[in-house]
Order: sequence, then structure tokens, then C-alpha cells
Amino acid sequence: LKPLVGPDPPASVTRSVPPVTGDRALTMLGLLRSAAAAASARRGAMALPGSVARAPVASIPFVPTDWVFRFAPSLCRDRVRFMYRFNIISFGIGFGYFYVWSHMPYKADHYDGFYESPLYRYVRGNLAKTGALEENLRMKRKTFYQEAE
Repeated sequence: LKPLVGPDPPASVTRSVPPVTGDRALTMLGLLRSAAAAASARRGAMALPGSVARAPVASIPFVPTDWVFRFAPSLCRDRVRFMYRFNIISFGIGFGYFYVWSHMPYKADHYDGFYESPLYRYVRGNLAKTGALEENLRMKRKTFYQEAE
């Protein structure tokens, strides 16, 4: 059986790489050992990742969760249920912020006040010149329901 491999590449493409022997091998092993030692020393010096260390001061919404665990133990006797409620309350606050505080009622809810770009006005003008605009407006559906005749 022949292997399913293409023809051998030409000699100019294949290059021979000298094997790592002698002093180079010892130097590489020494570098590897010193890098591993530095990594293990650094790992022992680190207490917590930065995001975990900042969690008490950057918690959402407005009250750090570890303060609730510390100062209101009656609210968080069951921590799983507390986190479930905390997520629901956080979602409610975000939903309320978006739809009550940040939402501008009756703003841009119609087509009359929209900005018409220069490209839009150019294309619309060309359609009006050729008469295609009237044809498009004639075919346009204005209501979902069929009009009574």
C-alpha cells in the first residue's frame, strides 16, 4: 500500500535544521528552569486576582454584596436564594432605569421627524424625476388589514 501523500517537495524547499545538542540544550534547560521558578514564586505571592479584589467596591447595584452578607445576615441566610433574588432585583432596577428614567416617551415614534440624509434625498429626487416614486407609493401597503370597500 502506498501512503496517501503527495510527491516529495523539492530539495530547495526542505531545509535541514541542526539538532539541539551540547551547550545549547543545557542553556535552554537552564532558561526553562529559571522561568518555572520565577512563575512559581510569583504564583505564591499573588493572593487574589484583581477582579476578585475589587469586587467589594465595584458591586452592582450600589451596595457591595459582601456588606449584605456581613451587616444583614437575616436577608442572606440562604445564599443561593439571596443571589437569585439579587439577580431579579438587579434586573428590575436595570429594566426600570431603561424604561422609566432613560426612555423618552413619544420620541421618534413616527416617520415625519426623521433625518433625511443627502443620499436619501438624492435617490428620492431621482425616483421623483423618473416617476418611479409615485409607482412605489401606489404599491406601498399602509395598513395591515384589508380596507373595507
